[in-house]
Amino acid sequence: MPKLFFALPLPELAPELATWRDQRPWPGQPVPESNLHLTLAFLGEADETTQARLIAAAERQHCPPFSVHLDQTGWFQRAKAAWVGPGEWPNELTVLARALRRHGEKLGLGNGEQGYRPHVTLSRKAGEAPGELPAPDFLLRADRFCLYQSVSTPDGVHYEPLACWPLRARVKKPHREELTP
Repeated sequence: MPKLFFALPLPELAPELATWRDQRPWPGQPVPESNLHLTLAFLGEADETTQARLIAAAERQHCPPFSVHLDQTGWFQRAKAAWVGPGEWPNELTVLARALRRHGEKLGLGNGEQGYRPHVTLSRKAGEAPGELPAPDFLLRADRFCLYQSVSTPDGVHYEPLACWPLRARVKKPHREELTP
């Protein structure tokens, strides 16, 4: 069974992030440019029935588009992953990540983590935090989110989107009196 996660894709930003990373002394093994994403919720392994239920739940998710300033570097010691992320982020990002995590939890998925730290993993197997580097300065304009599966191949792991949805605000239905002239 494939491992699933929700994330914001970075089609325009990934090349810039990879170039920025590759021009610096960055610890660990670089994540391929095509795999760069901003994690929303890790879900774990899921069968096809659970995937279909997850997709149906995500289709009903509403969130307006937003921007995130990636201005910090960091390191997850337990995961040995070096990353860039925001020092502060919009509430919409937290609400979206929490909602998607809850969709997974209702289906028995996820790892039970309650805290959320938005990040883009730039390298894995990093034995240490990134050294003294100039602060990153990237703007992520989020306009959609995707459900990805992790696929192992002879050339390594790559992430395939199973489905993507546009970020959109909930449409407010007019009151009855607003409809009559």
